[in-house]
Amino acid sequence: MRHWFPLLIVFLVAPASAADGPTVFALSDWSKPVADKDGYALRGRLVLCEKVVSEDRREVAVYIELQDASDFIGHGMQLWCEVAKHDFRPEYKSGLHCEMTSKDGKRIESEGFAFGGGVPKNQWVSLPVDSTVRLRTTPFGIHREGALAICPHLGGMWIIPDDDKTEYRLSGTFTIDPAADQKPPDTDLHVWRGTLTFPPMQIFSRGAAARAQ
Repeated sequence: MRHWFPLLIVFLVAPASAADGPTVFALSDWSKPVADKDGYALRGRLVLCEKVVSEDRREVAVYIELQDASDFIGHGMQLWCEVAKHDFRPEYKSGLHCEMTSKDGKRIESEGFAFGGGVPKNQWVSLPVDSTVRLRTTPFGIHREGALAICPHLGGMWIIPDDDKTEYRLSGTFTIDPAADQKPPDTDLHVWRGTLTFPPMQIFSRGAAARAQ
């Protein structure tokens, strides 16, 4: 007769330091899988991470995770990931578009900002069968003292002061639609096209999150 005993796992949490990697503090649910005309399917979600750069500098970065959701074993996918776009007119659909609202659905306008630093580059990403990839979309070095500076792309950012008690929602879409002259490096892999819709994620200020713990 077998006896099963519960396994207790204890995690020791140390204060975050500049040597630590980015820490996930918010993420959306997975989007619905989107299949293209050949049946290759992709799904994705938004991820927010915070990295301690120094004692008084904490940077927030938005990432997208993309995952193979095909119902069959294919040959992998090639994804044109446009994360350094500069054209945010409504008619230009490619790349990432984000929206922030309050808990009751009121739209929060983003702020423009001057920026001359580095940004993640547009590139082809090879996604192997049954795998997931995480890509940064936030420009590098974005920071606001005493607040979360959430900047998914160069199109704007939202500033949430540490003492803000509001509950926010961040959602978005990500469209992959390479132009005809954008040739993938590996022609043997399938080129996926389509639009993913990321469900809203909850976002709280640092102060509100600390009070909830």
